[in-house]
Amino acid sequence: MTLSNPSPSHPGLELVLAPLIQDFMRFMQQQGLSSHQIHILMFIYHAGQCQVSDVGVLTGASKAAASQAVDRLVQQGLVEREEDPQNRRTKILRLSDKARGLIRVGVSSNPFLMNVVASLTAREHETLQEALGILAQAAGRLQKSNPSKEGSHAQNAQ
Repeated sequence: MTLSNPSPSHPGLELVLAPLIQDFMRFMQQQGLSSHQIHILMFIYHAGQCQVSDVGVLTGASKAAASQAVDRLVQQGLVEREEDPQNRRTKILRLSDKARGLIRVGVSSNPFLMNVVASLTAREHETLQEALGILAQAAGRLQKSNPSKEGSHAQNAQ
């Protein structure tokens, strides 16, 4: 099957993504995180690392407010902050193992996702695995070809 329009829009995409996101957000909130904190964690997760100023751009907050939000995540053991070796005045933010584990559990234990996957036939499951592999490879190529922050959540939030 060839797509004449490579647009990511697909009639069923919203039917899958909305409940997945809702269940994920519910799980993360049950862990004591606010929507704001989840948004920051997911930004850092996808970026790999970022600076406090990126969090400010993402959230539309001042540097002081972004720094306070990051401080709370550091205190919770979810974000690690270290000096940028190229500019000691700048701090680099990364997710802790605890945060990565929390996100992994939030995704892998998603009730909606578990029910959808359980309802697939063996052939549909194989097709899904293949499609997800293709999407992951394409995303990896895209990230490698554009290692700057262009196109990231922070840039898009401006």
